Parts: sequence; structure tokens; C-alpha cells
Amino acid sequence: MNTNAKKPHFLKILTFVMLSLLLLLLLGHGLFGKKGYLAVRSMKQQNEELSHKIEQLKRENGQTMEEIKALKSDPKAIEKIAREELGLVKPGEIKITTGKPESPPKSAPSAPSQESP
Repeated sequence: MNTNAKKPHFLKILTFVMLSLLLLLLLGHGLFGKKGYLAVRSMKQQNEELSHKIEQLKRENGQTMEEIKALKSDPKAIEKIAREELGLVKPGEIKITTGKPESPPKSAPSAPSQESP
């Protein structure tokens, strides 16, 4: 009779352990699985970052399109770029620059001269 009393108790413990392991596996999969909580949270953060980047690129694109439009239709915009970025001047104008003077180009070091006796 002693063995009969142990079987139901053993089965209860075994069932409890199996259900606990199953629950732990499901919880682990829900947290760390391919589509688990942590993965979804990471994807949402990436999505927000990409959305911000898209908005920034849209603004930059709009500014670039406006600049292109101005360069196609406004001669003053072309003149401004020619003066500021290329350093061009109109005939008869003198270019005056302030700031650091340009350094002269570096020449190759000369070899020591060898005098023959």
C-alpha cells in the first residue's frame, strides 16, 4: 500500500515541475524570442530613430531643392556662390581677404651640396 500512496504524490510533483518548466519556457520565449518583448522594443526604438532621420533628410532635401531652384532662376544666387565659394570677382574689382595668410607651398628639401676638392 505504501507504493500506491507514493505514486499520486510523485505524479503531482512531476506535473507541477513540468508545468513550471513549460511556464518558464513560455516566459523566456515571450521575453527573449525572435518576436519577444525585448526584440519588439528594440525594433520600435530603431523605427523612431529612422523616422527622425527621414524627417531630417526631408528638410535637407527641401533646402537643396530650393537652392537648385534659386540657382536655375536667380542670377544673384549664382553670383553669391561664385564670390563666396569660388573667390571670383567682377572685372575691375580687387579682392581683399582677411584672416590667416596662405602659407607658401612647401618645396622639397635640398640635398647637401658636395664640393669636390
